[in-house]
Amino acid sequence: MNFFSDRALSESASNLIRFDEDSIRQIVSARRLAAPDIWLVDPDSYEKNGRVLRDSNSARMLAYSTKDQILYATDGCNACTRSVGADLESLGPAELKGFAEQNELRLELLERLASILRS
Repeated sequence: MNFFSDRALSESASNLIRFDEDSIRQIVSARRLAAPDIWLVDPDSYEKNGRVLRDSNSARMLAYSTKDQILYATDGCNACTRSVGADLESLGPAELKGFAEQNELRLELLERLASILRS
């Protein structure tokens, strides 16, 4: 699990991360696809100023399967899937921005996920 920012979270917020991870894993399992191999979490979307956030206005966890080229995202309320159609790490800045806009994803999270894939 990769974190967008480095900070400690309470046990309750950590439990929400595990819940979101399980939600994505259930979608993957139901569709009989390859498990995501890259995960990215934004801890600030799980806890802010000591207050645990049950959901967020945008995706707070991204997971990517390099085998299936499928991106999974959750905002805490539901999980969705998006087929990228290309290796995410091969998309340029304009393509990433367009993909983020089309799929209502935070560009900075998508960019970080792509940079993790490239390294």
